[in-house]
Formats: sequence, C-alpha cells, structure tokens
Amino acid sequence: MPATTPAAVAARPAVRADAPAPGAPAPAGEDILVHGAQNNGSRVQRSGIAISRLTRDQLVRAGVTTVNDLQRLVPNLQVEPAMGGGQPQFHLRGIGFFDYGSNNMPDVMTYVDGVAYPFGIMTQGVMYDLSAVEVERGPTGATAGRNTSGGDIDIITAEPTHRWTAGVMQDIANYARSKTDLFVSGPLARNVTFRLSAETNHGGGYLHNRDTGEHIGSADRGAVRAKLNWDVDDTMNVSLNGHWAVDRSDATPGYIIKPFVTQAGKGVLIPVDTDHYATGWGISPQFASLIGVSPNQKPFRDNQTWGIDLSIRKDLPWARFTSVSAFEAMSRHEMNDWDATSSYEADNYFDTNLSVFSQEFRLASRRQGPLTWSAGLYYFKTDMQDRMVTDYMSTHMFINDTRYGQPDQSFSQFAQAVYRPITNFRLIFGLRHESEWKDLTNFYTQHHPGPQALTYDRHTGMDQVTGKVGFEYNVTRDILTYFNIRRGVKEGGFTAYNLTSPSQLAPIKPEWLVAYELGAKTEFFNHRVQVNGAAFKYDYHDQQVQSAIVDPVMGPIGKIVNAPRSSIWGVELEAQAEPVRGLHLSQTFGYERGEYNRFQIANLAATAALHVPGGLYTPVFTNMAGKDMGFPKLTLNGSAAYDIGLPGNYVLTPEVDYSYRSLQTAVLLGPLFNIKPYFLLNTSLTFRPKHGRWSVSGYVQNALDRTYDLTRNFFTTSDFGIVGPPRFYGARLSYTY
Repeated sequence: MPATTPAAVAARPAVRADAPAPGAPAPAGEDILVHGAQNNGSRVQRSGIAISRLTRDQLVRAGVTTVNDLQRLVPNLQVEPAMGGGQPQFHLRGIGFFDYGSNNMPDVMTYVDGVAYPFGIMTQGVMYDLSAVEVERGPTGATAGRNTSGGDIDIITAEPTHRWTAGVMQDIANYARSKTDLFVSGPLARNVTFRLSAETNHGGGYLHNRDTGEHIGSADRGAVRAKLNWDVDDTMNVSLNGHWAVDRSDATPGYIIKPFVTQAGKGVLIPVDTDHYATGWGISPQFASLIGVSPNQKPFRDNQTWGIDLSIRKDLPWARFTSVSAFEAMSRHEMNDWDATSSYEADNYFDTNLSVFSQEFRLASRRQGPLTWSAGLYYFKTDMQDRMVTDYMSTHMFINDTRYGQPDQSFSQFAQAVYRPITNFRLIFGLRHESEWKDLTNFYTQHHPGPQALTYDRHTGMDQVTGKVGFEYNVTRDILTYFNIRRGVKEGGFTAYNLTSPSQLAPIKPEWLVAYELGAKTEFFNHRVQVNGAAFKYDYHDQQVQSAIVDPVMGPIGKIVNAPRSSIWGVELEAQAEPVRGLHLSQTFGYERGEYNRFQIANLAATAALHVPGGLYTPVFTNMAGKDMGFPKLTLNGSAAYDIGLPGNYVLTPEVDYSYRSLQTAVLLGPLFNIKPYFLLNTSLTFRPKHGRWSVSGYVQNALDRTYDLTRNFFTTSDFGIVGPPRFYGARLSYTY
C-alpha cells in the first residue's frame, strides 16, 4: 500500500487541477497512453478513449480484492467466476465469452505494470499495493501490448519512494475474514530505490454443507512483490519487478436450482435449495486415488504464481526508447464440485502448468510539434501443459482424464501517429499487424477404467491487421470531443475439455470487430465537476460462443463455436463532483444492447426428440437472428462521501456507495439460468487526523444483505447457481510512518 492512508481521500481534489494553458499543446508524448504507465488522471482525461480510472483509495474503500470485484465500479463490465471456479469470464461492452477451460485467451486483457496476463486464471492474486487501475474500453493494440477485441484492465502497482516509509493496513470482518497489507519503501543509494510489499488474506467462508453444517469458501492467500528502480542517469531508468503468490483457498461449490436425483435417477432426491448458502460435496474413492487426494477432501485451490520483469527506459534526443521483458509462470491445482452434492456426478480437477515470455520494444517521439508518433514490436511465447479430470462414477461409471499441451507464439508490429493541423484539433492513425501460431499437441481423453484413447494434434493461427482512425477536438481547454473507428481481433483456440468426438477439436476461428465510438470529456466550475460520456456501436464477426454441436454417433456435445455476425451498441456516462468543499460525489451509468444477426445453433431438445435409438443423430437448428445476446443492459454505480471537520484537527468521513446490475438472460441455456437483477449497498465511517498518518474505518458491505447470484450453469445432471457474498461488517486500521 502506498504512503497515503485510506483516509487520505479527505484531501483529494474532485478532479484534475493541472490542465494546460488555453491553446497550449500537450507535452510531447502525452497523446500516447501505454499499459502500466503511472498516468495521472489529467493525462487520461486528455485522451480521446473511454477509460475508467480508479485510484488506490477508491479500490480500498470499495473492498476490491480480486479483478472480479471491478465490475462493481466500472460501467458495462461483467466478470463472472466460471462455474464458481478460479477462471474469471470477462465481458466489457458485451465483448467476451464463457469458457471454464484454462487455455483460451480472454477478450479483455489484464496487464500488471505493462505486462500482459494472457490467461484469465493468472489474474486472481494481483490486486494489492496498487497505485491505480485503468479500464480501457474497446479494441486496443496500436500503441502497446497485445491485440484485444474487448479492452484492457491495467493494474498499476505502487512505485518505490525516494524517502524511507513503511505502512500496515489490517482489515477484519465477520466470518473470520482478515486481510493484512504491509510495505516498506525507500532509497538504497542516491539513485536506487526499493519497495517490498506483501498481503495475506484468510477466512470469509460463508457457505455451509447442507448435510453436516461444515463451512466452506474461506480464503487462504498470500503474496509478495519487490520492485527496484535504478536511475542510471538523467536519461535512463531501469526497473526490476519480481513477485510470488500462493492461493490455498477453499473452492466455492454452488446451490441447487432444480430438483436433483443423485446417481442418475437411482439415488436420493435433493430438492431445490431454499437456502442459497447451502451446498454439498463428495468425490468417489477412484477419483480421489487418481488425482492424489483424500476421499474426504473438500473442494480446494492450490495455486502458485511467480514472475519477473525488467523495464528499461532511455531518453534519446528525438525519442523515448522502452523495453519490457517479462517471464510469468503459474501452477494451478483446483478441485471443484459442480453437482453441489455428495454424489459423484460432476467433480472436476484442474492440473495446469503454464509459462509466458514476452518482449516489447517501443519508441515514442519526444520533440514538440504538429506530429507525434509511437512505434513498437511485441513478441510472446507461451507453453501450457494442462490436465482436466472429471468424476462421472455415479452417472456413467467412469472417470474422464483429458491431457494436452498448447504452445503458442506471436509476433506483432504496431505504430500510431497524431497530427495537429491546428492547435485544438488532432488526427489519429494507428496500425497493427500480428502473426500468431498455436498448436494443440498430444491431446487425448482416457476413460478410467477403460482403454487409452487415440492421441490428436491440431493447429491454428492468424495473420491479421488491425488499427484505429479518429480525431480529437478541444472545444475549450476543459471540453474534449472525439470520434474513432477501431478494428480489433482476438485469436482463435480450441475447445480443450472432455473429448467425446474428434469433431470437438476443430479450431475456433479468430473473432474480429469494427468499433465506432463518439465521446466527450468535460470539466466545469474550476475542475470541481467532471462529466465524461461515450456512445458506441460494434459490428461483431465470428464471435466465439460457448454452445454445442451434434455428432452423428455421439449426439449433442459441448463446443465453443463462432457466431458469424452480431451487433452491439450502448452509451456510458461517468461523473465526479465536489459541489461544496468536502462533499465528494461520483456516478456511472452504462446501457448496452446486443443481438445476433446471423447465427444457427443446435437445438439439443429437438435433436434428442428426433433421434431413433440405435440410429444416427440428425441435428435440428434454431435460427438466432434477431435474438438478444443476453448480457445485462443496465449497470449503475455511485458513491457519496462527506468530510466533517471535528475539534482537535480531526476528520470524520461517512460514505455510501452502491452498484446495480440488471437482468442477465441465458439465451442459449434457458430461463432457469437467468441471473436476476441485484442492488448492492455499502457504507463506511472513517476517523483520522486531518494531516495524520493513521485512520480507523468501520464498514458494512452488502448492507441490505441481498441474496444474489454471480453465475448460473449446469454440468452433467446438476443445475446450480453460485451465490454472491452476504452482508460483511468489519473494521479497517491503517498506519503509515
């Protein structure tokens, strides 16, 4: 955590206070936003792209502990835990897809200090000791990093300081939840600074076994990060960043949303859970032996991540050169119980080992003038060895064991130019070319007991050009208008789970889209009010969708497919204000709609009804043209805080914040799997000295104790929901010295 305490919000300005003088050009390079840069709010405000910037204080007060929590603060962002597991499923402005496997790249890329995390499972332990988080909406890749179709989440960690400082923050709450953050930072030499930070997170399990009362869902996480900055001279800086994290938390099984008969109709009827915090678990002895755990093992995670990156920045007379070299690795061991009962219907174990190497070179112009530019090269190479084991002993009397390797590499070139024909008007042109090669090697699925299946190899790749054209116009110093057209692409992949037929292994094609965005960023009343708005429309091609295909022999089987054509449109509004001194208000509004224009899906019920026992399956299709895509149409987030001056130079700050998400419909699964609208309210009260180093806060999260779902799904014979956290009340103490 940085040198300021959470209560330092009392001294914050409502919005930026350092706008350039009227008519003055922005400093050289200010038009180039890159991942991981320590951008202040004013620089983001001067960029003609829709970006939500969340400060460290906002993240602490909102109780953000994982990247999933950001959906409560950012318009048109949804992050769901896949089947309740550790794989996040991102959707930003409706761009995203559902996939519980480990191997496919998300549509929304997460960066930590400029380093891309190309697999969703890598993102769960990085939200500590932060400076800010920026969420950029729309296709990216013309100025830095990887190519994406949906957008980016840029996590920016706190930097080493030139004065020795240290701090601690302790957060405790009901359900035995606790979180501890520590940091120490300072100079090791005149031109060398250092920062060491750590976090631990324990408890908080709010689910219970419906039969035994045993609790499950508690966290057990720890992480440490070290950063070293060396100012070689006035023109060169070298930064070394190393980190390690471990997650030995409980997994979070769900509750039953449809009456369930264990052992495929031969066992006990379990009614719908009226208590959404009730669940169950159990694995077969054969499954336990195969994955090497006790037969009484409850669902768990045992994940480790580590990495190191080296950044070099050199200022040349005519340009700034940047090099970012990174190596990231993860070992994932996770067992989930997706039938949410003691029956052996859908117990799953993931054993994933992956590594990612990336190298980025950038040049950006430094000289002021009518033309600024940036250009770069990006290379990445990943290797994944994955295994998924599924317990079907109660339903099919076998265990499914899937294993494969997935090497992947890509090489990209990108460039962007900004031209100012007149002082307040800028034309932007960006271009990117990417070549990618991905293989699925030694893929097989074996039934235990049973013979070993055949081994398969598959290949896919892409050679794509993307880019951006647009303009920005400063109506006044404090009013920026912009329009841009961007083309984005996301690489293809494989449906790499539970092989039933070789047809499942047909590669998923890359998806691509053309995005149109019109927006404005404004400030009024001496920067005490800031209002940003954007309208967007996406033409979406070959959208990757979790669906099914029909094999002539095996019948309907799960597979990710491509929807040939769909469209999305929406609007967004973000506002901050300090109407009177000490009163801080914020509000976001997001509205979006999407529909399929051309898409035929397999109608599983109709296909099964048509099938003659002993014969081949004939697929029956449903035309999805004109059908809604199902994501929530409305997202609202807001907060209000007021700093009350007390005798003795103290400050008392009451605060309230809320989030609302409208109905999410499961278009391809049916209404049982819809996620109902929900409204969450949080409150807090902070006491601190006006210019002190400590603060004490009491808070209530989900103050109305609303029961709501994070996701709903089915597996084998069980239909289940994953419930969100109930009411938490606690205290937060912070001290910096």
